Amino acid sequence: MVSWRSQQSERATVLALLFVASTPAVALTPEEVAARIASEYRVEVLKVEDASDDGRRLYVLTVMLPPDAGNAAFQVGRLFVDAETGKLVPRLRHRPDGYEAPPAWPSAPEPSGPALRRESLERPHSR
Repeated sequence: MVSWRSQQSERATVLALLFVASTPAVALTPEEVAARIASEYRVEVLKVEDASDDGRRLYVLTVMLPPDAGNAAFQVGRLFVDAETGKLVPRLRHRPDGYEAPPAWPSAPEPSGPALRRESLERPHSR
């Protein structure tokens, strides 16, 4: 025979689990994500940008490897991080018929490039 108290305890446990399961996950702040990634991967986070992918909120972190990283010292790259979990998001999606590459990250060319090349490649006039 099940006592009244154990039934109440079971109901309370079930209600608590339902509440936790139905509560939306709170997204981490950009500062929290940057601190986690910096300590876990031993990189310097240079910039954090908001992004989304298939309806999932992401942070795009521009990171730089430290000076003592050997031949990879000061290498800069981008990491895609899930805003809710703080975990890295793989850029390749494996599908039954192969993999899907992500779209290219939007970037605009530096407008002053041709002018800088012209100035640096011109020879000074000799008299």
